[in-house]
Amino acid sequence: MFREMSKILKTINSGWRFVFLILLRSPVNIAMTFVNAFFLQQAFNGIMQNNSRQLINTCVIFGIASLCIFLYNGSVWSVYAAPLVTKMEGTLRIKLFRKISSLSYEKIEALPQGEWLTRLNIDVQMPFSESWPHTAVAVVNICVSLYLLWCLDTAVFGWILLFVIPHIAFGQLLIARAMPGLNKKSLAAMAQNTDELTTLVTCADVAALYDGQEYFMKRFEKSSRDLLQANMKMHARNALGTGILPLFGLGGYLTLLIVSSGWIAEGRLTFGDLTAAFSYRGGVLPGALMLINSLISIQAGMAGIRRLNVTLAEETEESIYG
Repeated sequence: MFREMSKILKTINSGWRFVFLILLRSPVNIAMTFVNAFFLQQAFNGIMQNNSRQLINTCVIFGIASLCIFLYNGSVWSVYAAPLVTKMEGTLRIKLFRKISSLSYEKIEALPQGEWLTRLNIDVQMPFSESWPHTAVAVVNICVSLYLLWCLDTAVFGWILLFVIPHIAFGQLLIARAMPGLNKKSLAAMAQNTDELTTLVTCADVAALYDGQEYFMKRFEKSSRDLLQANMKMHARNALGTGILPLFGLGGYLTLLIVSSGWIAEGRLTFGDLTAAFSYRGGVLPGALMLINSLISIQAGMAGIRRLNVTLAEETEESIYG
């Protein structure tokens, strides 16, 4: 996976820029999670202690910190991320178009027209999707949130892991493994459907002359059904992942509420600590969901990335004949 992606980045000479972009984006979510947890912990502890000064100071710090995070994230995307991604995608599309244009006639005719259009219009977007930075954001969010939970209370840390780990495991075993193959079939069906539609439009006059409209329409109908079936299989896998969410998501919150109520009664845990734990858990579980969805998207998009590398590695007529 990383080897295929590195080939794309090497082709457009933007590897270090892409990595730098991911590093700039990765701390935003965990910073917001920490600020929210700190605010809830200090605010509720101030309320329980009837300390209005602590409550006011906490609100001021929360407002300043939230504004700084918002400005940082907006600056990263508007000044650096959006222009860079647009430039990298444009460079890759130009290189791919020039490569295809320099291929021999036999190689171009070996694949349907829809296949080449799919590579130029869809495959070039896959290396620069949000899945790669989201994966880094999720990993940072999970690791730092778990560390903060461990420092807050080891028992809470254990209960949260009890629900997060199965969630990730089921997501990978039931969804992520099947997505690359399903996406590959979907892209192949899309290319075939595009080719049939092109034939239907360009050969309309000939079909009308020889009464072949029904033949072309049946071919287009079949390719459309194949595309629909391929996409429905992908949707079914995603729906399965959505069905698992209430079991490990809401179930984990309810279990932690029941267990922690006894700890608060014993004085082992304050209400402010519990709200902070919920915030950190909110960093772990959405981080896990983001990680699963990002890995699924990356693995699903690997079919297009591999096709790009295969096309870019093709020998042109100039390289063959010197």
